[in-house]
Amino acid sequence: MARATSAALALLIFLLCRHAHADAATTLSQGQSLAGNDKLLSANGAFSLSFFSPRGGDGSRVYLGVMFARAAEPTVPWVANRDAPVRAAAPSYSATVTDSGDLRVLEGERVVWRTNTTSSAGNFTLTIQDTGNLVLAGGGGAQAVHLWQSFDHPADTFLPGMNITLARRNGAVVRQTLFRSWRSPDDPAPGNFTLGQDPLGSAQLFIWRRSEDGRDVTHWRSGQWAKGSFVGIPYRPLNLYGFQLSGDPSQTNGLFYTFQRFNSSQYRFVLQPNGTETCYQLVDATGAWEVVWSQPTLPCQAYNTCGPNAECSAADHCSCLKGFEPKSEAEYSNGVWTQGCVRSSQLTCSERNVSMSGGDGFAVLTGVKLPDLAAWESAVISADACRQWCLANCTCNAYSYSGGTGCLTWARELVDVYQFPAGQFPNGQGFDLHIKVPASLLDSGSKRRTRIIISVVIVLAVVLAACGFLLWKCRRRITEKLGVRGGKKRTGAALMLRPSTMKAKHDFSGPKQPDQEVAENGDGCELPMFTLETLAAATGGFSEANKLGEGGFGLVYKGSLPGGEEVAVKRLSRSSGQGCQEFKNEVTLISELQHRNLVRILGCCIHGHEKMLVYEYMPNKSLDAFLFDPARRGLLDWKTRLHIIEGIARGLLYLHRDSRLRVVHRDLKASNILLDHEMNPKISDFGMARIFGGDKNQENTNRVVGTLGYMSPEYAMEGLFSVRSDVYSFGILILEIITGQKNSSFHNMEGSLNIVGYVSVSHRF
Repeated sequence: MARATSAALALLIFLLCRHAHADAATTLSQGQSLAGNDKLLSANGAFSLSFFSPRGGDGSRVYLGVMFARAAEPTVPWVANRDAPVRAAAPSYSATVTDSGDLRVLEGERVVWRTNTTSSAGNFTLTIQDTGNLVLAGGGGAQAVHLWQSFDHPADTFLPGMNITLARRNGAVVRQTLFRSWRSPDDPAPGNFTLGQDPLGSAQLFIWRRSEDGRDVTHWRSGQWAKGSFVGIPYRPLNLYGFQLSGDPSQTNGLFYTFQRFNSSQYRFVLQPNGTETCYQLVDATGAWEVVWSQPTLPCQAYNTCGPNAECSAADHCSCLKGFEPKSEAEYSNGVWTQGCVRSSQLTCSERNVSMSGGDGFAVLTGVKLPDLAAWESAVISADACRQWCLANCTCNAYSYSGGTGCLTWARELVDVYQFPAGQFPNGQGFDLHIKVPASLLDSGSKRRTRIIISVVIVLAVVLAACGFLLWKCRRRITEKLGVRGGKKRTGAALMLRPSTMKAKHDFSGPKQPDQEVAENGDGCELPMFTLETLAAATGGFSEANKLGEGGFGLVYKGSLPGGEEVAVKRLSRSSGQGCQEFKNEVTLISELQHRNLVRILGCCIHGHEKMLVYEYMPNKSLDAFLFDPARRGLLDWKTRLHIIEGIARGLLYLHRDSRLRVVHRDLKASNILLDHEMNPKISDFGMARIFGGDKNQENTNRVVGTLGYMSPEYAMEGLFSVRSDVYSFGILILEIITGQKNSSFHNMEGSLNIVGYVSVSHRF
């Protein structure tokens, strides 16, 4: 009995499935009709054509529509009789293909909707392609001709395989694809919102809202197409969804966006009844639709929320662009922004602006949705040329240049500017907008900031110097009370690091000629010793590719030790007696000093005429490589510059006061400040340094060494040096860090011999 029941149940299921398959045909042929619950399926089973009543409605209205067959809830991307629903109470309703090649929706015998196609081809068929495109064809077989397709007459949904087209002739629109929203979620009739390309040919997408007086007013725009996406939709790049721009608005096919399915996932873009454009993705496991993104959902995303010449921020706050002020201060204060802003001061605008100082300039607004009504300057192919073009044209109010958009300029008011929230979107943060303003607005702000920064740094330097002096005086009094002078009984003059004075620890014995060959075995060097072969292998045979720099005492190479540690190898010149002296100074001095802001020496090599020093490697090289390079200068923001200044000050304070040896560097400059991977500064190059005895504050030398421009006047002219000599060099270095200008760059300027003179004249407080 159980077997008989199972067999009967299996037979029943088979018959039901066969009946269902028979009802769900894939082709509606000439003379056939689709009625009631009949369905027309696509070959892949993803789409169907059938009659339906909208969810949430009263069920009195029936429509013919294409539906997603695999969605859990009824989803209708296209409706035939949007304006003319069939009455559900009607005795009969159907869809049929006539002998003349016309697809019609009938209520009884009354035609409520038709494609209005006629053809003598015969053998007419209606099918749904795997993309959801409903196609009416004639002729049959390989000779079939498409008479009509639903993709040319979209409703509210953009599907893969569709185009959004704009074609223009002699400045007039001759063909435009438009999407129309539903009137409400349960009423497919055309609603108040329409989506299509900008009729002016800017390749932007617009949503227009039908006003009460019947006009279409702009509700939203996508922004310019650049780098595979729209500027105003900074989510995931749309080209990753198969969205592409092709064609030319003046050509036959026009300018069109295509949407090609790029993987197994199903996407759709829907213009909602409330005017938002929403991207959905079908979740195969559940059949539910997931929202990918939707716009506009914020006040700032709506068109021109803040009025002309204003920007809308991520906090939905309006503010005038630089160089502009509210047209109505009273309305702006009350949050009524529709009148926007006007220029606070007029441009000096002149064709001579390109070469005139004091003319107009540009204020940069970063990370924005660019304004509407841009003009593309096709002949301009660089950022600098775009800037010059805008400067030279009095009608140009702003410009923007990028590899994706080219040179865009604005001659009219700047409308619909949206400042994207920083760090929120993975597809970048918009584009830079350069707004033309009078140079006076730029200069005043720049000078004011510079003055504030210089004032703060000078006060900081004075406070540090005063604190250092007071601490030094206090320490000296304590040592005098204890009867100790200088801690190590160095009561003579300042000791230069010579073999004779340091011989007990570093025996560079031999004849006393300055260029004497140092003992080949390296006796007296207490640092770790490296063989010549090791350093040659580490530097690739001292190859040009590994050369980091060149100074007066020799070359510096990058090397990699057998353990993988990266080092810097200074190879002193064989013919330089000064290089020999520098070698002795650094071996003696740096091995005695340990501080986070002093470069660390790892070892040395003495082999015949070869003398080399091995230092820790600084990946960011020297400060001057950033400070005086226009391409890299921007990496040094004010926070980083202040951090570098503080680090150098700490290193100097250690040399002058806190170290066991009291050291004057004598060659402090930007190229001798090295930067590690975290931009921490380290003072290097102690070849000219001097050690001072505890009871000496100043010393005289007949041989002045150092770099002109960094030397204090008393040292350069009289040979007098002290810790104050380093403080003077530090001051010059601070001015270079603040201004970004090299001290020597002012030598040829009329009325200013150095950076000190330049600052005193240019920035009077």
